[in-house]
Amino acid sequence: MNSPINSENEISAVFGRLSYTRRFSKGSIIYYQGDRAESFYYLKTGKVRVYMTSPDGVEHTLSSAGRGEILGEAAFFDRMPRISSAKALTNIEVAVINEETLLNLTRNHPRLALELLGLQAARVRQLSNKLDAMTFMKADQRISDVLLQNADEHSEVKLTHEDIAAQTGVTRVTVSKILKGFRDNGLLRTEYGRIRILDPDRLKNQ
Repeated sequence: MNSPINSENEISAVFGRLSYTRRFSKGSIIYYQGDRAESFYYLKTGKVRVYMTSPDGVEHTLSSAGRGEILGEAAFFDRMPRISSAKALTNIEVAVINEETLLNLTRNHPRLALELLGLQAARVRQLSNKLDAMTFMKADQRISDVLLQNADEHSEVKLTHEDIAAQTGVTRVTVSKILKGFRDNGLLRTEYGRIRILDPDRLKNQ
């Protein structure tokens, strides 16, 4: 599983300079659930949706990732099949990191290994927090957390109601009802294809 953790440290400094990159057009699949991972990716530009597909073909969004984030590293490190797929939401460019590249980079940048371990620890903590939220938090709190976590620098959230429902474990009807309540209370505004947060502080305290 992938989560949107942005690193402005050694990871960004090193991976951001890699010249071996690939470009994917909007709608392209970067990798598929079930694939063996020969590499992982550093997202240089654009935005990506990470999702799981159930046995009956239903897609469940796990997260969205933007510039400076890493994709697909869990399966690369544990040598197990990928548990999710990744799809380009925009035209994107990624740096491709395979085993040889990573070994060379860590020899030249020893701190990089520590940063990657820290990233993995952060992912575990994020998953634990998400599990706690699914178990103990009310639906409106879960939804406000997802909105805030996925907001960009302009306080815009580009998630559908289905995406929010998948990430919070509630129904789409519940999502629509709660978003309407947030809108009526002046916390956000819904626009075509996006949600704009108007009062992040109040929304955080829902």
